[in-house]
Amino acid sequence: MNAKIKYFRFQLIFIVTFTTNCFSQTQSDSLEFIYFVKPINLLTTSFDKHLNTYSLSSGLILNKSFGNFNLSLNENFNSKFIKTAQSNIRDEQKLTLLTSYNFSKEYGVGISLENRILSDDRSIGINQASVSDVSVFTLYSPAPDMVFTPFAGYANNRQIGENDYGMIYGIEGNLNQVELSEFQLTSQLKLRNEDISPRKNLIRYLSVVADNSFDKDVSNTFGARFIQNRKDFYYTAEPQAAEDFNITNNIQSRIETGYAIEDRLKFGNFLDIFTLDALGIISWREIDKDTRYKPFTINEKSFYDTKINELRLDFEGILGYYSDFFSASLRGIFSERDEKNITKNIDGSNPFYFEEREREESQKNNNSTRASLALLGGFNLSKTDKILFSFLQNKLRYDTPAEENFDDRDEVLSIFRIRYSKQLTPFFQAFVNTEGTYNHIVYLFSEKSSNNNINRVLKLASGGIYSGNSVSSANSFEVSANYTVYDFEDLNPNYHSFSFRQFTAVDSSSLRISRDLSFNIYGYLKFSEQGDFKWNSFSERPTRFLEEIYGEPKISVKLNKILFSLGARYFSLKTYNYNKEEKILDADYLSLGPLMEIYLLIKDILYLRIYGWYEFITANKSTSQQQANLTMQINWNF
Repeated sequence: MNAKIKYFRFQLIFIVTFTTNCFSQTQSDSLEFIYFVKPINLLTTSFDKHLNTYSLSSGLILNKSFGNFNLSLNENFNSKFIKTAQSNIRDEQKLTLLTSYNFSKEYGVGISLENRILSDDRSIGINQASVSDVSVFTLYSPAPDMVFTPFAGYANNRQIGENDYGMIYGIEGNLNQVELSEFQLTSQLKLRNEDISPRKNLIRYLSVVADNSFDKDVSNTFGARFIQNRKDFYYTAEPQAAEDFNITNNIQSRIETGYAIEDRLKFGNFLDIFTLDALGIISWREIDKDTRYKPFTINEKSFYDTKINELRLDFEGILGYYSDFFSASLRGIFSERDEKNITKNIDGSNPFYFEEREREESQKNNNSTRASLALLGGFNLSKTDKILFSFLQNKLRYDTPAEENFDDRDEVLSIFRIRYSKQLTPFFQAFVNTEGTYNHIVYLFSEKSSNNNINRVLKLASGGIYSGNSVSSANSFEVSANYTVYDFEDLNPNYHSFSFRQFTAVDSSSLRISRDLSFNIYGYLKFSEQGDFKWNSFSERPTRFLEEIYGEPKISVKLNKILFSLGARYFSLKTYNYNKEEKILDADYLSLGPLMEIYLLIKDILYLRIYGWYEFITANKSTSQQQANLTMQINWNF
């Protein structure tokens, strides 16, 4: 590489690294004109109709090159319709079209079109909005690992009946693993301005990652990021502001600014037998809200704008050990977060309203500390015997400085799991699994101490997996017990300790009748019991019992590469109340009907699944209704 290119690289690295001080605002780290992965062509559509909800989601990604001419199209559409007495429909659409022409490997020019639409017939804050813009951009790549793109254009932005027009302009840049001394430098830059008067939207994003590999087993990675995003949006103006400024809609700016610095150190051969990965992150974030039109006379505390400052420290370390007989990883996490809510004063306003709003906001101030330790591992006792285990210990401390806030609390969470599996024959594997959870929440002040509780969960499961030439089956049986005990239930009649116990049996089996014909069945059975519970005497008074049965048998026929299935779907749910120890039927729900499924998979090119069923519903053996349900999904990678 000649000296001119090296000098230009150094200039661009300097500009990208130190531009932060020149700008004040940002949002997204996704670049719009620069691609880092090989473009794909994908068409995807999914439709779901269940009960009274209809959902449609479609997407198209198209990338084509014709010599030096490139075309990129990205379309996403989502729609949801809920059919009720007051039906609701919500649509979201985004279309992006990029065309470019490369004059050489270093230079190119292109046009970008984008259109976004939101439509919701509910009476919510922003139920109608659209964004349309067109931009002209240039691509300059002085080296294969370096590119930047300035752009400029015109935009129309509509919100709740307000139409704004204006210029958009900015620049994007990327450095990909540029060699600088002993480091590999990767950096991204995005600056975007939207001057859609009277509003203004801004994006500022800068990230720098420097990687230094001392040798094959030791590396150090340093990263820094700056991100700032400003969004101006309309909302219905307060009556006083509307009268003072003769407006219908007011404007609020939300400016979010964040900084982060991190350092990661990796040892591939720590003390000759371990691996070590250590990470430290310091991040700061500010969310600033500003209202454009404030009433001349401030007579309400809600007129004051607010600001949130957050400082966070995160440390993480992972120690790993791997051998043929035993493997394990120990992960420790420590995180501390401090949040301050600030009220912004208005010159000439009544101090009484400001102090009242300041007092309310200061009550939200909080700081929290979280420490976590996790152990995950396994023993290979033999070729057929394995033990897997995991353990998690987590402690949260949440404090609020304000005397009026009583949310101060400590939380302790412990979870353990252990699973033993044995390959009894080449066709059958059996397993036994145990899981336990202990969660204790303690509020430090008496005003909320009635919420103090301990939750204990214990699960025992066993099962097996059989894989034969013509028959395959997976079965599991599980019993679980969940006990929630309040510390001071004797003093507060509104809180009662309770228990929830459940038995679950699941079966998924398949019988291959011939090469293209098979019988499949999936089903489960659940018995659940809820009740009032006394931990001291470990006694329960049952209050509710549920019986849930689901079955789905079907015959499948394979024609060429398409799998057709016909079958039935059965679902039953019975709920019982208790009169002393006697169960009394309270509700009976039954759904029964035919089902159909079409499935097609051609490598990683085409995936198609259509699954539908028609159900005859009976509730309490009196009322009945009929209903069709359908799920369809298509993914075509062309």
